[in-house]
Amino acid sequence: MAARLGVVSVVQAIVKSLRARIFSGELAPGTPLGEVDVAAHYEVARPTAKAALENLVASGLLTRNAHQTARVTLLSSRDARDIYRTRAIIEAEAVRLLASKRQVPAAARDANAEITTLADASPIDIIDPDIRFHAALVQALESQRTSAIYAQLTDEIRLCMTHVQDATLLSTQDIAAEHARLLQLISEGEAAKAAKALEEHLQTASSKLAEHLESL
Repeated sequence: MAARLGVVSVVQAIVKSLRARIFSGELAPGTPLGEVDVAAHYEVARPTAKAALENLVASGLLTRNAHQTARVTLLSSRDARDIYRTRAIIEAEAVRLLASKRQVPAAARDANAEITTLADASPIDIIDPDIRFHAALVQALESQRTSAIYAQLTDEIRLCMTHVQDATLLSTQDIAAEHARLLQLISEGEAAKAAKALEEHLQTASSKLAEHLESL
């Protein structure tokens, strides 16, 4: 049993490393990642490398067709719109339910407060607190299944955010202001308005990212 747990931890360590290399840009979109190369780079057995690659394919960071080498996902405008659309379906309902109870998640307030302090920092620095802000809205429902479904989008959400912030498509001040307005509507019990504000917030990012990707 201990040996099995050791294998799992190695796989997750490789996944964490590859994920970081993708988000940092070291592994650019379209870069091939074969089992042999990954195994050699991390000095592990091929089955271990394969398991790590399959994990990242499942999360959307890698793309692989049948019998082909996995490649770092090349995000398209269609992908971006679909990811944001899926987010909106989940998050808008979460916001609607929270507003119906006037329940403002403390974690969301804290995350937005952090974003506010980063107004003059690199746009990349707000990615983590922005992701935490939106995740807090869903997690506040205290639904294991809803949170699990949303968590499956995390890597793709971060991939989109990395593109958005790297190209400075949205200002930190605007993001923080829209978040603050959303939390205010939730606290006032304005369920319909809060859901609409959330949808518009995500639609703005979706449209700007899609246009940016189409221009590349």
